[in-house]
Amino acid sequence: MVRRHLNIVTFLFVVAVLVMLMIYYSLFIAVKQTSVRYETLSSTKIPKVMDNVKIAYFTDLEYGFSIDEERFSSIIDMLNYNGPDVVIFGGDLFDDASKASEEDIKTVTELLKSIDAPLGKFAVLGERDCKNEDIKKQMTEILLEADFEILNNRSLHIRNGTNSGIVIIGVDPLINGEPNIEQATAKISEEEYNILVTHCPDLFAQDGFPYTSIALGIAGHSHGSQINIPLLGPYTYVEGANKYPLGKYQINNMELQVSSGVGTTNINARLFSSSEIVIYRLQHKA
Repeated sequence: MVRRHLNIVTFLFVVAVLVMLMIYYSLFIAVKQTSVRYETLSSTKIPKVMDNVKIAYFTDLEYGFSIDEERFSSIIDMLNYNGPDVVIFGGDLFDDASKASEEDIKTVTELLKSIDAPLGKFAVLGERDCKNEDIKKQMTEILLEADFEILNNRSLHIRNGTNSGIVIIGVDPLINGEPNIEQATAKISEEEYNILVTHCPDLFAQDGFPYTSIALGIAGHSHGSQINIPLLGPYTYVEGANKYPLGKYQINNMELQVSSGVGTTNINARLFSSSEIVIYRLQHKA
């Protein structure tokens, strides 16, 4: 009996230690790390001239909460080190833009401007960027000053020195925005490789979404729940990312990828849902 009780106490002690280690890791280690996830996009619709073109995607900066100048500088260094041809920002520059100081705005603008992308820098707005008209105007000005082109319900071609290329489509956020999928996709062709970027992933669950016309959907917003326990899943869900909270989804012929983003919000912790930037490499498939 004594041995049994001792085994139970030992087991509970080990569990308690493991829990404390996970809490420490999530609060003090994981939140300071950003990983790079590499993906290859292969399709017959990708022209040969776009072979090995790299697209960097990052989202949910939430500057001012967990991301400061030093941390953001290291993220920019990671982006530039990977030598992307195209950079896409997925929305939410500040955790609370109404509290951003002039120095914060200057820092974020300068660091965004320092990103090098010879084929263009593009962005969609997040729900925090559109909290009200004043904030939306301010966030728009920051991105434009940093040489980003904002894709608000429209599409454009990305070319590599020829008439051939791929199409990037940007749609306003499902929350606080005015998303218009029909307008954004009005000029696209199913014969081309189309990537649709928006902030809230549940936009892809809207009725009448043109899945057959889109090769890849990219979104963020959920932060990957920040804490995502294996077998149990996300510790919480957020509006706009209830159906598609994190990871990869196959919807008809379209793949949706939901990034965990680079920053955190509400609680500065991450566990099994790392901060990330994504590097997509295009590959022509014969």
